[in-house]
Amino acid sequence: MLVLLVLAALVTAGSPLRRALGLALALPVFALPFLATSVMARAILAAAAFWGCARLVDLAREPRPLPPLHRAVHVLAIVDSRRVTWTGPRLDPKWLGRAALAGAAAYLSLWAAHTLAPDGGPLRWLAGLVFMYSFAELLAGLLHTLGHLLGAEFPPVHRHPILARSLRDFWGERWNLPVNRWLRQHCFVPLARRGRAGLGLALAFAVSVALHAWIVAVALDAEMVARTAAFFALQGALLGAEGPLKVARWPRPLGRAWALAGTIVPSPLFTEPMLRMFAELVR
Repeated sequence: MLVLLVLAALVTAGSPLRRALGLALALPVFALPFLATSVMARAILAAAAFWGCARLVDLAREPRPLPPLHRAVHVLAIVDSRRVTWTGPRLDPKWLGRAALAGAAAYLSLWAAHTLAPDGGPLRWLAGLVFMYSFAELLAGLLHTLGHLLGAEFPPVHRHPILARSLRDFWGERWNLPVNRWLRQHCFVPLARRGRAGLGLALAFAVSVALHAWIVAVALDAEMVARTAAFFALQGALLGAEGPLKVARWPRPLGRAWALAGTIVPSPLFTEPMLRMFAELVR
């Protein structure tokens, strides 16, 4: 997969024909996750395949010429390599400690879900919610720690999602910002500039649904795919309702309650597939 993505990144430069050829060259990476023997490995490879191709879209639409090494690094990077600044290697105890705490919480909540509540119920739903939030914090902590060790500084991966004042604030400014920036750049902004912001928002959520449904489809069954798609489709609908409801003008406590309820109440639709994908870690 890495070889295919790097080769495609080197081809995706220059003329429109070369850019299209580079994108086509990467398509076989979507078949590779099916070769993995474990559920978790298939999920991880499916996410890597999608994100590698998403970074290729960056390169295909990049107007500036980028050196071959930069192109190869970009297609393998989780963060946008064009937004990285270099400050010198260092060990950051804050991020390392944050990753350690988040990792412990993620493991314990995953263990609780599969050991204490294997058949569902409120305890499993709560454990799944803690697992998802902790897992996201773990990835952010590890990413920043590794970046600092390499001397790299990049924009935040999360911005305290639990403090969101609306769903637009949660999805647009706080949660999984690398994916959010990519969706904004390639889905929302092109249509918003043409006066079709609503359509751009719908496209961004449709691609988000496709991303998560693809990962779950590779790893799990059709029921889990349907649950995942339903969760993100519902998020899109609730976010679209925030304009008519004027949520942005609500008092801060009420806005936070709306954001928490909008993500927590339907969360079992998404957390259950995630718990199943990572179940082998506690078996």
